Amino acid sequence: MKQEIQNLLKKVIKENYNLNLEEIKLENPPKKELWDYAFGCFLLARDLKKNPVQIAEEINKWLKPSVDNIIESTSVAWPYLNIKVNKNSFTEKFLDYIKLSPFLKGSTWSETKGEGLKPNNKTIYIDYIWANVWKPMHIGHMCTPNQGQVMINCYKKLWYRVISDSHIWDWGIIFGKLILAFKNWWNENKLKENAVEHLLELYIKITAEAEKNTELEEEIRNEFKKLASWDKDSIKLWASFTKESIEAMNVQLWRMNIKPDFNIWESFYEGLHLPKMENYPDLEFSMKNIVDELLEKNIASITQNEDWTKSIWVHFSEEEKLSSCILQKRDWTHWYLASDLAAIKYRKSNWNLEKIIYFVDSRQQLHLRQAFLIAEKAGWLTHPQPLPSKEGSNVELFHAYNWFISLKDWAMSTRKWRIIKLDKLLDEAESKAEKIILEKRDDIKWEELKELSKKIWIGAIKYWYLKKNRESDIIFDWDEFMSFEWNSGPYIQYAYVRAIRILEKEGYEKELTNKNPPIIPFHKGDENISFESSSEIDLAKKIMNFNIILEKSTQNNYPHIIAEYAYELTKAFSNFYNNVSVKDEENEEYKELKLILVDSFAKTLKETFEILGIEMPEKM
Repeated sequence: MKQEIQNLLKKVIKENYNLNLEEIKLENPPKKELWDYAFGCFLLARDLKKNPVQIAEEINKWLKPSVDNIIESTSVAWPYLNIKVNKNSFTEKFLDYIKLSPFLKGSTWSETKGEGLKPNNKTIYIDYIWANVWKPMHIGHMCTPNQGQVMINCYKKLWYRVISDSHIWDWGIIFGKLILAFKNWWNENKLKENAVEHLLELYIKITAEAEKNTELEEEIRNEFKKLASWDKDSIKLWASFTKESIEAMNVQLWRMNIKPDFNIWESFYEGLHLPKMENYPDLEFSMKNIVDELLEKNIASITQNEDWTKSIWVHFSEEEKLSSCILQKRDWTHWYLASDLAAIKYRKSNWNLEKIIYFVDSRQQLHLRQAFLIAEKAGWLTHPQPLPSKEGSNVELFHAYNWFISLKDWAMSTRKWRIIKLDKLLDEAESKAEKIILEKRDDIKWEELKELSKKIWIGAIKYWYLKKNRESDIIFDWDEFMSFEWNSGPYIQYAYVRAIRILEKEGYEKELTNKNPPIIPFHKGDENISFESSSEIDLAKKIMNFNIILEKSTQNNYPHIIAEYAYELTKAFSNFYNNVSVKDEENEEYKELKLILVDSFAKTLKETFEILGIEMPEKM
């Protein structure tokens, strides 16, 4: 209905002003009980150089022939044109909408492929998580893993093929540190008990020792050089460190419903033929191949250092406004820019990609701008044939960066490990959820308590983070983190439980299928039955915005838009719940229409939370 009104306004403006508008913005009027949409004429006034009030009055006059079809009535309020939709027409559009929505018909998305919506044949690669092999995950890993997983789920709902990769950091001079520390101080019992914690302990110790003894720096470089030269003992240690770290990482990620398709580590792109742990394509172009190609294409150049050693750099022009960056160091080991460039070429070579999206924090903005431009100069982004979905022929590279979580009472430091570990955070959230549930329900059984608390604490912590714009800094506060009030995960979950209680009490179990559609329109004698109250219409409008919200979220890869939608949808239902009676409705057909509305709300909210990676409880 909103789209139809927008199209109608575009048509009227084109016919009368000879002006093509790409976008018509319809706002919510102050008095929603009187009007459904408001169209502001400010931009038109600028383009037409006319008074916006005069424009609103002119459009109001030209829209009169459309009244009784889509629009019931219009009025001018200063520079705004207020629009009230035709209730019968709106109700029909709502019922048409839910017939075409797979999840509103009671089926899962995968069960309804081919019905109503079609796959768009686009493939997207999402690079996210970016955990370190030697570090336990911490509160900062609330960021890119959750942000990336939401967009993975969102793109899949919109019929993209999505390939997700955790891109594990397991390369660089740090491995020289770890191997040397392991050889000097390893403890077999600690390694078996918790390998990642022991690696962190070793890293902290070798870092402290190197600050006191500068000769250790040379030993560290030599250990990494041996690893890069494929020393068997070094590779054996690398494989052990990496395997244990990935397993530990996945335990915490799975608790938050985060599951990447692949865990392709940085060292894979070194081309050492290290053992793969999963089934992804073999490497064709190693970091060395990448550096050689960039030298051959005069994108990179060899630099003579003061000590007569050589390193390889990329220098940018003044117009490109980027600082120079190193590809290969003087000891011939590769900088991590080389691995990211190898990853771009690898992904482009093995999948027909529409875009590659990087969910990694804002500190990598310069680095990724450099990598993206180098890849473009090298010609790696060009498709042999343009994709049918776009006019151009290049893979799009997009950095969906996030800012940081800081602590309320003290500063975080990963170097000194003054930080909240993720497993401790999740354990504490689960414990707090159990305590809150027991305060409200003293009759709950142990099994139900564990199942319910899991859904609630995941809902609380994930929603707390995902409702924030990823481009904002966030202060961690336990009171807000585990809030059950207003704009919180548990508050939204409770609205869902309320909705399904209404349906259960009324014995509503109808699943909408093409064979069993709702009657359109409902009748009472000679009169059509339609939504009457602004609460009903507002809730129906929010439900029908679902696909629009998903599309909007993908424009700049903002998960918070989906979280905001969940809250706005919940507020609309709460308003409906407080102002509209379902139980006391005497007209059976009108009652069924209300029940369809409640059912559609519950299913839409559940689907929205599924995209956010949050489960809905059946009881609270």
